Amino acid sequence: MIVKDLSNSFNPVPKERRVINKKLLKNKKGICEVCGKNGQTEKHHIKTKGSGGDDTKENLIEVCRICHTKIHSGEIKVNNKG
Repeated sequence: MIVKDLSNSFNPVPKERRVINKKLLKNKKGICEVCGKNGQTEKHHIKTKGSGGDDTKENLIEVCRICHTKIHSGEIKVNNKG
């Protein structure tokens, strides 16, 4: 039998186990590295985990929520710090 309709088919692509550097992710200064705003910040991976990026100092930047949203929407471009 040949299946022509694959709309109900689900074949997830397995991901590699994520190694998280929790100390580096939790260590925050509270200053956005994009706009300089002082307050609550989040870590952003410059090279995504899916693209092979790691939880390293060189691959993480600290950004406010507004800048983080703009980065993911493409309004702001960030480059590797290294």
